[in-house]
Amino acid sequence: MTSDHDGRDKKSGRFLKGTSPNPKGRPRKPRTVGAAISSAFNEKVQVNEHGRRRKITKLEAAAKQIANQSASGDPRSVKLGMELAQKAEERQSRASAGPAQLSETDSQIAARLIARMRQTILEETNGHEPDTTDTK
Repeated sequence: MTSDHDGRDKKSGRFLKGTSPNPKGRPRKPRTVGAAISSAFNEKVQVNEHGRRRKITKLEAAAKQIANQSASGDPRSVKLGMELAQKAEERQSRASAGPAQLSETDSQIAARLIARMRQTILEETNGHEPDTTDTK
């Protein structure tokens, strides 16, 4: 096999083994500002706490600094800390809210599925083959 200057076989035009048609690869997707900030806050830093060194994320370090400054009486830090705490509590309460109600159709489907599963379990415990006919 003789190759051209671009790594292709002259006869077939196919790329030779080990030669990539796109050596630089796919260009990277441009990062958004939010993604850049998020990755920066998720980087780890070393801190000293109670005489011990440990690694925490920059977000945790910033939260600790805000909490410490607000505890020392800094009015801006108190306001910022309270706002952030309130937003976090609201977000957490929304996330822990109960599951949404099923629609009537979804309830019927779930009931049929549960009935079919019960029937299969009963037949298996009695030594019979499960009934594969669909009951609607």
